[in-house]
Amino acid sequence: MSNILIRVESFVTSPVGLAAIAVGAPILWLTYRAVLYLTSSFLSPLRVIDGPPSKSYFTGHFLDLVNGNGYTSLRAYNEQYGHIFNIRALFGEFRCIVVDNRAVAHLMSNHMTYYKPESARFQLSYLLGQGLISAEGMEHRYQRRIMMPAFSSSHLRNLLPTFLSKAAELRDILNEQIIASPTPPTVDVVHWLSRATLDIIGLAGFNYDFSTLRQGEEGTELSAAFHRFNSANKFPLLLLLKGFIPILRIFEFDASARQAQKLRKIMRQIGLQLIEEKQREVMSEKASGGGTVLEEKGHDRDLLSLMIKSNMSTTTPQDQKLSVPQILNQIPTFLLAGHETTSNATSWCLFALSQRPDVQSRLRNELFAAFPDDNVEITVESINALPYLEAVVRETMRFHPPVEVTARVSQGADIIPLEHEFIGKDGKPRKHIEVKKGDHFIIPIILMNRSRDVWGPDADEFNPDRWLADRPAAVSEIPGLWANLMTFINGQRACIGFKFALLEMKALLVHLIRSFEFELAVDPKDITCKEMVVTRPFVKYEMEKGSQLPMIIRPVVQA
Repeated sequence: MSNILIRVESFVTSPVGLAAIAVGAPILWLTYRAVLYLTSSFLSPLRVIDGPPSKSYFTGHFLDLVNGNGYTSLRAYNEQYGHIFNIRALFGEFRCIVVDNRAVAHLMSNHMTYYKPESARFQLSYLLGQGLISAEGMEHRYQRRIMMPAFSSSHLRNLLPTFLSKAAELRDILNEQIIASPTPPTVDVVHWLSRATLDIIGLAGFNYDFSTLRQGEEGTELSAAFHRFNSANKFPLLLLLKGFIPILRIFEFDASARQAQKLRKIMRQIGLQLIEEKQREVMSEKASGGGTVLEEKGHDRDLLSLMIKSNMSTTTPQDQKLSVPQILNQIPTFLLAGHETTSNATSWCLFALSQRPDVQSRLRNELFAAFPDDNVEITVESINALPYLEAVVRETMRFHPPVEVTARVSQGADIIPLEHEFIGKDGKPRKHIEVKKGDHFIIPIILMNRSRDVWGPDADEFNPDRWLADRPAAVSEIPGLWANLMTFINGQRACIGFKFALLEMKALLVHLIRSFEFELAVDPKDITCKEMVVTRPFVKYEMEKGSQLPMIIRPVVQA
C-alpha cells in the first residue's frame, strides 16, 4: 500500500502529473457542471416554474442582467411571467426570481434556512474578510448581537456632530473651487462624496481621521491602503469567475488578487493596532470603575470601541464573544458598508435632484426655513422633522437602492408560501414553491421598489410627493425593514446600519443643498450604472475612468 502511495505522490509532483492535473481538473469540473445542469433541469422542484428561454448554456441570462441592463430585463420578464419566474445563471443553473411579498418575507425571516450563495460569500469575504456581511448562521447571529449597541438610536445622536462637521468641510472645499474658477466649476460628486463619507466612517467607526477631504486618499497610511484596496477590488471579471468556478481560487496569478492580498495585510496590521488600543482603554475604564478614560478621549463615540465594549461585557456569554480576528474582520466591513453605500446613494440623490430643479428648489426652501444659517443648531429631532427632506431621502432609496438585488440559497427542503398564485409549466395552479437543498433565489430589490402593482403607473418616476400623500394600500404589504421598501431588506440579515446611513445622508444634503445648485454636466442619457457590490454611476463614453458623476455647481444666493 505504501509503495502505491509513493508512486502516486511521485506522479502527481512530476511535470507530467502536474500537466495532467492542469488539463484534467478543468475537464472534470466542466463535466460536473454539465451533469449538474442536466440533473437540476430534471430533478429540481423549480423546474415547474416558467421563465424566458436560456440564450446560452455558458452565460444563461447573465449578459441580460449586467452593464446597466438588469432592471430593464427583469421588468420585462416580470411583466411576461409574473411574480415568480426562472432564469438561467452561468453554466445553466436555475435562479428563481421572487417578486412575491409573502415569498420574500419567508426568505428573509428564515435566515437559518436561506443563506447567501457560496459564490457571493466568497466574493464578499475576498473583499471584506469573514465579517458581518459574509458570515452566516450562528456566527452571523453572534456578530450581529455584539455590534447592535453601536448602532442604537441613542448612539447615533452622538455621531451627528461628526456627520455635520465633515459635510460642512466638503461644502467649504467646493466653495473654494467656485471662488477659484471664473465660471461655474464642474466637480465629480462621486469623488468628493466618497472622500467625505470615508472621513466620516473613519471618525465614527474608529475615531481615526482619514483626512481625505483635505489631504487626499494618500493622506494617511490607512486611507492610502483602503483607497488602493478599494480601487483594486471593483469586482474584476476574474473575481466574478472565481465565485462560480471554485477551482480558479487556487490561482493568484492576477494582479488584482496579489494587490488585494498585500493591501489586506496593511489593513490588518493597522486594524490590530486600533483593536489593541481600544481593548486597553476598555480595561482601563473597568479598572477605574467608570467611563472617564474613553469619554476623555472621545472614544466612547466610535463604533469599534462600543463593539469591543459590548464584546468584553460580563453579560455577554463567553461562547458568544468574538475573537480578535472576528473583530478585525468588521473593520473592512465598516469601511465598505459605511462608506460606499452612503456616498453612492447621495450621488444618485443629487443626480435625481439635478433632473428635477423644482424638487431641488423646494427642498432648499425647506432647509433654509429650518436652518437659515450656521448659527441654528441642527439636532437629530430637527433634521428628522423635515417632511420634504424625509420624502426626498425615501424616494432616493426607493428609486436608487444602493444594492439592487440580493440572493439566497436553501440549506434544506422547504415550502415557500405565495401571495400570488402561478400556473406551472404543467398547467396546474400553485400557491407555494417546493424547495430542495441548493435551490437558488434572487430578490430584485429595485424591481420590488418600483413595482407598478404597488406604486401605480408612475412607479418608474422620481416623485418625492408620493411620500406626502396617502400611499396605496399595497405599499403596506411590502416586507421591508424601513418605509415599506426592500432597500435595507428585513429579518436577521437586514442592514444593521440603516439609521446611520440615513442620518449621514441627511446631514450631507443639509449643507450641500443650502449652499449649491446642482446641474448635471453631461446629457442624462449618457449616465449609466454598474453594480459592483453597490450600484455606481458611470459616464457611458468614459467607462475607463471608473465611477463618476460630473456636476456643475453654482453658489446659492439667498434673496
